[in-house]
Amino acid sequence: MKIETEQRCAVTLVKPDGPLSGPDADELKVMMSDLIQAHMGRVVLDASDIPSVDSPGLESLVDIAEQLAQSGKALKLCALNETLQQVIDLTGLSPRFEQFEDANSAIRSFL
Repeated sequence: MKIETEQRCAVTLVKPDGPLSGPDADELKVMMSDLIQAHMGRVVLDASDIPSVDSPGLESLVDIAEQLAQSGKALKLCALNETLQQVIDLTGLSPRFEQFEDANSAIRSFL
């Protein structure tokens, strides 16, 4: 999995490219954890290039959301494809994340 980051104002946009599974899920969790600490939780995960997710991938997203919740923030996800959206809805995880149609909307939510 390739993971790109982009700084937009005071927000870091994280854009993984590839399935969110196995060791890649752990790599994303570690990277997001570091970014959360470095940028005071102002991080958005752009899921537009995540075609699928497995149990470890979902667990990583939940772990990231819990880390943010400890400081009163929520994990902001944007651009979820239909498959990823259905998985999150069917597993009952939707309330754990703030979801946005696109990166710009998610970034503006910090203002």
